Parts: sequence; C-alpha cells; structure tokens
Amino acid sequence: MNLGLKALACLLLYPDAVLKDNLQEIKAAVAESTLAKDQKEALEIFINHMIETPMADLQKEYVATFDIGKKASLNLFEHMHRDSRERGSAMINLKKLYEERGLTIQSNEFPDYLPMFLEFLSGLDDAEAQALLDGAARHIAAIDAALKKEESPWAVVTGAIMSLTAMKTSEVKFERDDLLPTTEAESFDSPVRFGGNADPVQTVHFKK
Repeated sequence: MNLGLKALACLLLYPDAVLKDNLQEIKAAVAESTLAKDQKEALEIFINHMIETPMADLQKEYVATFDIGKKASLNLFEHMHRDSRERGSAMINLKKLYEERGLTIQSNEFPDYLPMFLEFLSGLDDAEAQALLDGAARHIAAIDAALKKEESPWAVVTGAIMSLTAMKTSEVKFERDDLLPTTEAESFDSPVRFGGNADPVQTVHFKK
C-alpha cells in the first residue's frame, strides 16, 4: 500500500468532517512518504491551512476551484479528450482496468476522477502504479497548470503528484493523449483507512 498516494488522494477530496478529522494522520502519511523534502514541507503547510480554516470557508474555496466553471476539473479525460466519444471510450477502458484488478466503483464519480485514480494506484505494486501514473501525467499536468494559474492552495497537491511522475515540467505539452497504458498485475492491497474505521476516500470498494 502506497500511503503517499493515498494521502494525496484524500487531500483532493471535498472537505468534510471525516476528512478534517483525519488530517493529522494524513499529514503523518505525507511525512513518511517518498516525496522530496520541499514537497513534504509544502504539503504540511497546506494541511495546516486545511486544519485551521473554518469548514464553511474551506468548502467554499474548494467549490470555487473545482466545481464552479470547472476551472480545474479533477476528471482526467476532460483535459485531453475534447470529443465526447473519445472520452467515453477512454472511460470504458479505464473502468475495465479497474475491474480487471478487482475494483468496483461505488460512487457517482466517473472512473477518471483523480482521487479515485490515485487510490486505485495506491493499492497496486510500485512498478504498475508508476507506469499508470506516468501514463496519466499529461492529464494531471493540465490540472496542475490550471491550479497554479488560479494560485490555488491545492496546487501543492497536484505539484506533489507531478513530482512522482517521470515527466519533467519542460516536457509538458497539452496534447490529446491515448488511453492509459495497461500492464499486468496479480493483485493489490485493500485500501488503508485513516482514522480506524473512517475512510475519507469513499469512492471505490475493493473486492475480497
């Protein structure tokens, strides 16, 4: 289980009481992750911002960033697959990939929802998770660029995700990308639950 990816997935969720209650554990997971020191420090500042900001203000800020006008949509394929048919095909393939790994979606979110994708990767072995993350790098880079343009505090989260990919900033080109690569994997772990029985990421369910 990659707790770093799991923590980053949580930090991109809509802030609610469950997420707020688990921010200290998420901060600890970030501190123990393989992220670079500067990334950890930036994320710690952001998490402290989430802890200290009143819930209503934090939710308002989140909605203004990710929902109103979709300045920085967290749906990966929206940024590259402009044609609805292309996006639909990509979505079907990604859903099939989840199912092949024993994952069923139990939420209203689309399969390309970034927090869901990151949680999926957190349960894979390191090699496959890296291959799939690299395959999605241009999509994530588009979200990261939008957040940086808006000077959003959530940009430190997508920046940390990008630092885990093989893509360098100078290589980012916003072109249409094909589907995420499919690689073989035997199995993956059950999702970690921050805070005992409470799991901030409630978008997916792993089959036993």
